[in-house]
Amino acid sequence: MAPEASPATSRLRAAGDALYRAAGVEVEHHEAEVAGLRTHWVTAGQADSPHAVLLHGSGGSAALWYPTLPALAARRHVVAVDMPGHGETSIPAWPSPGTMERMLEWLAEFLDRFDWPLLVGHSLGGYMALLHFARLRPSVAGLVLVDAGGVGPRPPGFVMATRHPVLGGLLGLAAGARPTRRRMEWTIRRLAVDPYRIPHGQLALDYALETASRPGAGRFQFEVYRSVAIHEAEPGYKVWGRMHEISSPTLLVWGERDYFPLRYAQQAAREMPAARLEVLHSTGHLSYLEDPQTFNEVLGGWIQATYEK
Repeated sequence: MAPEASPATSRLRAAGDALYRAAGVEVEHHEAEVAGLRTHWVTAGQADSPHAVLLHGSGGSAALWYPTLPALAARRHVVAVDMPGHGETSIPAWPSPGTMERMLEWLAEFLDRFDWPLLVGHSLGGYMALLHFARLRPSVAGLVLVDAGGVGPRPPGFVMATRHPVLGGLLGLAAGARPTRRRMEWTIRRLAVDPYRIPHGQLALDYALETASRPGAGRFQFEVYRSVAIHEAEPGYKVWGRMHEISSPTLLVWGERDYFPLRYAQQAAREMPAARLEVLHSTGHLSYLEDPQTFNEVLGGWIQATYEK
């Protein structure tokens, strides 16, 4: 018999399911141990269709792909996973500087479940997809990098600050504080050009606050950032400067006003041998949420041109 879900887990599941219902998509929930960690993911679409594995950003979750799932599930068997420390997946005790290495080991084991997946990664998820391909040259159908980390010479300043001996300590203490609705709203305003364009925005905010309130979630996010900052110049963690090695068919989707500078995405698209860049105008780091209609059209058109000729 499966263990009974805790009230907090039940609330989180209900908040995620409310987003799926609002988007008009039916999902199936799955749980299994991956790299020693209880991992949760959802699937949508026909199981015998080619796989698309969705990797969210830091602080995100599988459920926050909700505007993308209906259109993508019409073309692919969609697998949206809660990465370690996020959504309904367990929060591991993986302290920095080794956090990212454990994350990448987890990703490799999770992807072993799926043949020739298309990897779709936002922000941290895009960085992990890039590193996974650069390190292992795995059998993947292609990459979709949405406002992705690793595209540029250095991580953002707020990530680099986590390794500072004094400031990093203060940030680590702040990461342990319980999030508030006001703080979450401020974070979304910083990430988006116009948060009111995000469909079902209040439901998404309710869900984001629920998942961020899990004990240890904020501290784990800090450990991920600190691990990225510590390793940022090491060849095993840096793809910038050798983007020409990313030979897989690749779609880059960028918010015009993302704090990850657009010029670096433009340079990456020129250097990668099979890449195309699409810019979503008047959007920020949450481009796929701010303009889901254009994002879905761009992604569907690229899939059709690349794989359905």
